[in-house]
Amino acid sequence: MQDTNSFSTFYHDQLSGLVEQIEMERRKLVRRQAVGYILTITSVIALFISMQSDSQGLTIGAMVVLIAGITLWAITWEGRKGYVRHFKETIVRKVIEFIDPSFQYHPKGFINENDYKRSGLILDKHDDYEGDDYVEGKRERTFFCFSELKTTRTEGSGKSRRTVTLFNGLFFIADFNKNISGRTYVWSEANPQLDFFKRIFSSVADGLEKVKLESTEFESRFIVYSTDQVQARYILTPSFMERMLRLEQKLGTGISFSFLQSEIYVAVPVKDKLFEPTFFRPNDYESVGDYYNTVHAVIDIIDELRLNDRLWGKE
Repeated sequence: MQDTNSFSTFYHDQLSGLVEQIEMERRKLVRRQAVGYILTITSVIALFISMQSDSQGLTIGAMVVLIAGITLWAITWEGRKGYVRHFKETIVRKVIEFIDPSFQYHPKGFINENDYKRSGLILDKHDDYEGDDYVEGKRERTFFCFSELKTTRTEGSGKSRRTVTLFNGLFFIADFNKNISGRTYVWSEANPQLDFFKRIFSSVADGLEKVKLESTEFESRFIVYSTDQVQARYILTPSFMERMLRLEQKLGTGISFSFLQSEIYVAVPVKDKLFEPTFFRPNDYESVGDYYNTVHAVIDIIDELRLNDRLWGKE
């Protein structure tokens, strides 16, 4: 894995020219969108005036301008999607390859829905499942993959119909460094889905038991359920709990973990799209560096939790 100093050299030697080319594309789209704004607003004002003055000519002219504005908006919207694709294929891909050439990046790919369900981290059932920016690779001994995910559910009907976001953020899967057969879930106390009734009744329905741990700090931040109390403590050693707390400090509150089938699943709520290029602000060294730091932060889960330390015969 490369350090920050080498990234600076890499950016100025290999990326800066490419970023400037994409910046020209972005600025062109911004100008086009601004013209669309002006045409649309002008046409609406003209239509209002024509209605007051009963001027048929002004009405026709305003309608022509409005159609032109809407058309320009549509063209700009398609152009923006192309700009995002171009940026990801050109810049984000090169950043990931710089971190490790063996890592695979698929801008339109995302974590398999069955893996998301298998993790058991999101208790509510979803109606829609989407994502992007899938990365997979091997960090020393540990295979990992992650992507951005968004899952939603539709509630109500008619005017009261609304869309509820169940999860929006990064979803990470990796080999765990211990052989495990049961299921252990570590949910953040800040997780809104863990209301009082779900804490009680979900555990009964899934055959889980609440696990009492030695670390009062850990228990103040997380709530733990498992199918096997002994195995949960085998996973959540004092040193491992300390590392999980440090990871929460790095990635933010709301992070949750599950351990099953010798894999670890990590769900990290994030509001923003982490790999999307800016549109109204220039892309530069700082913004591209954010993509580099984001990938590093996710891969650092492996190092922070010491997943490459193979224990008790795990290979």
